[in-house]
Amino acid sequence: MRPVHGRSIGATLLALLPWPVVFLVPGICGGPSRAYAQESPADAAEISRDLLYLAPTQIERRTSEESIVLEFTARWFSYLHRIDLHRIGLDASVPTPLGNEWQIEKASAASKAAEPAAKRALSFTIGGEDYTLTGSSDDDRATIALRRASGGETPVEAVVWTREELVPAWLPVLRRQRKGLTAPSLQKDLEVADPVLEDVAAAGESVWVALGHSKGEMELGIGTVVQFDLKQKQARVFHPGDLATCDVTHVAPGPSDTFFLGTRTQFEGAISFCAGLVKFHPSSGQIERIAPPGTPLAGAVVTALMASQNGGWVAADSGICSFAPDGAATCWRIVPTVSLKAAVPVVNRPGEKGADQLPPGDYEVLWANAGFFEVVTKDSLDAWLAADDFAEAAAHHFDADPYSLLNTASPPSAIRLLVKPGGDPLGGAIAYRAPLEKRPVPQGTPAGWVRVRAHIGWIPRGDLEVVPKLVPVESKP
Repeated sequence: MRPVHGRSIGATLLALLPWPVVFLVPGICGGPSRAYAQESPADAAEISRDLLYLAPTQIERRTSEESIVLEFTARWFSYLHRIDLHRIGLDASVPTPLGNEWQIEKASAASKAAEPAAKRALSFTIGGEDYTLTGSSDDDRATIALRRASGGETPVEAVVWTREELVPAWLPVLRRQRKGLTAPSLQKDLEVADPVLEDVAAAGESVWVALGHSKGEMELGIGTVVQFDLKQKQARVFHPGDLATCDVTHVAPGPSDTFFLGTRTQFEGAISFCAGLVKFHPSSGQIERIAPPGTPLAGAVVTALMASQNGGWVAADSGICSFAPDGAATCWRIVPTVSLKAAVPVVNRPGEKGADQLPPGDYEVLWANAGFFEVVTKDSLDAWLAADDFAEAAAHHFDADPYSLLNTASPPSAIRLLVKPGGDPLGGAIAYRAPLEKRPVPQGTPAGWVRVRAHIGWIPRGDLEVVPKLVPVESKP
């Protein structure tokens, strides 16, 4: 067997209690109260979400004669990026290779906000006038209406989706889960979702609105952008190509009568990737996906967006990017990290007493419970996994996408890595959200088994605090 932090996997994989179990080592593990005393989650999925999901949900721009400071605010931290205008002579929305010039601060108490709440009504001001947007639905259709706050005028109303439109949009997706589902049965069973007002942007004499939909059981909507012409008092509804089952969460004007949109899917409470960041062409109704390979935009959920004619900045669940109109991006990955000042015991499963030591340094954290962190290590363990289990884990990217941390109602699954084909699962190493490298299978291996390698280890939490690091990412051509 390949050594695991200085010893074989056979020596490391001892008896294991059934999962989930909260493991505490007296005198070592202080639990989550020392890291964040203001919150005491009940289980590992919630602990991991609160400690490891570090995506910004707001972008604020502050300008002076000398510089522009962009502040990306997450729940617990703020990421500040300073751009020296004398140095570059450009607008902040133009991507610039400034390296890893970031300052990370703990967010103020006022900034510690969870995901923005779903909005059925929204008030805003444009050109000195106050407006209100409201959304509603009945058994057959969903609408939004724009009216001046002062009243006295008939509101401009737009039908954003109908029961008949929902069926062709969702039937192919739902058939993957419910074999034999027919269009008539879906049309009968579905609920017309309320429109959720996700974002608003002004462009010329128009207001552009990004829509999601409410998330109850079998409540369905369509990814929609609405243009309200304030002068003509008219509305146009767009269902951009390939976004039918998305929530359109962000809208920002781009170059040449285009718009940048942020998207995600949230069906019956579970958040997942949809189309990421896209450029929308209202004249044709088509989109272009902006996701350079190898960057945090590839397969990511957009969480904040600020754009202009020259490009913009986007925060995603896994990182932050500046992007040009042609899609070229400069990116940084957000990495939840613990810094070890001295060596600590490391094992392959929480609850063991490890004789091996993880040396001082910075380590990415993949999962947490009340007493332990699962971290990425340079060393590795080789083990076995049933081929169908490997295929299932690989199909959902081993739950490694940061947005998977938000789905605490259906949390990432434990992957049990076995000592040998057909070995006892309770004697295997546990991995969460850890990509597994497929290895060559020795001759004579029983059919249906895959050899895998994992770079993980479990360390006691003690007084360790998770903080984000922003790591530059070199995009692939």
